[in-house]
Amino acid sequence: MSRSPMPHSHLRIGLLGCGAIAQFAHLPALERARRVKLAAVCDASRALAEKAALRAGAGAVYDSHEALLADPNVDAVLIAAGDAFHVPLACEALAAGKHVLVEKPMGTNSRECLELVRLADRTGLKVQVASMKRHDPGLEFAHQFARERLGQVLSAGGWYRDTLFRPAMQESILPPLEASDDARRPPEDVKRTDKRRYSFVTHGVHLLDNLRWLGGEIRAVTVRSAEAFGQFTWHGLLEFAGGGLGHFELTVKVNSDWSEGYVVHGEGGSIEARTFWPFYQRSSEVRAMDARAGQWHSPLGADSSPYKRQLEAFAGSVLDDRPSDPDAREGLAAVRLLEACWQSAAADGRREPIPGEA
Repeated sequence: MSRSPMPHSHLRIGLLGCGAIAQFAHLPALERARRVKLAAVCDASRALAEKAALRAGAGAVYDSHEALLADPNVDAVLIAAGDAFHVPLACEALAAGKHVLVEKPMGTNSRECLELVRLADRTGLKVQVASMKRHDPGLEFAHQFARERLGQVLSAGGWYRDTLFRPAMQESILPPLEASDDARRPPEDVKRTDKRRYSFVTHGVHLLDNLRWLGGEIRAVTVRSAEAFGQFTWHGLLEFAGGGLGHFELTVKVNSDWSEGYVVHGEGGSIEARTFWPFYQRSSEVRAMDARAGQWHSPLGADSSPYKRQLEAFAGSVLDDRPSDPDAREGLAAVRLLEACWQSAAADGRREPIPGEA
């Protein structure tokens, strides 16, 4: 269902959740993004919401999401709460007539994500998942090259290795985190009760979504995992719908630098990409071989915040009535892929097919 473009030039956003990802990523992006205005902030901790509003110049402060959703000066919400709250808050927002930008993963399971997809279809409102690496200029170039010149994919691979040195990196780059004892946590807080699953989901969703985005749809996976000195690694074989094969490594964490990258080989050429810790705000370094021309191509991607660029893309999708990227269906596909990989690893490498369209 298509909706008419909005009558004003800026998208008025309400921020739901003022925790770490909001403070480190979304609030700085909201302060700088074009065509975006932060109209309100909300957190179960009133003190935390007031600090966020003061920092970013928000016009209204709430400690109840129902009150924010009833605010007529809010066109859309950015959901930066815990994973278990993503789908319930997104569904309430759609029911209240608000567009939605929701943190990744879109939900905790594919069943609830499918419900959100269907509600988005019924309302005609925009739902975008905050897979911000799709808005990295280098990876955007790689995706476009893959679609326009690569042709059939033979092989694709990717790796993501978080670092044990992350606390020192965050201390040197990011502002101190404002915390609160009033923070609302889900009944089953996986972040605190299941380190293995949390590590897989929060980091793996980026890696697997990018492999789908660059290499094409994935129809089945075979995954093994291991644990040593309190850290985890997953290695997987991917079967692409186009007939090619792929592989991935996800390791959380390593005694080395943070590292992420992708390699794709196709009929019309190849892509090599190295991406950086997003808070460095560096565009990915990409080389793409056009086999027909016999030339390597490297974009001069401007360094910029992927969080800022995803907000601008979201504003454009609403204000100009363009498709969201990634939309709710893409968010569902990413969660289905996560589930299949987790189930395969739990079964010690059993091949798991990926369910199809919603």
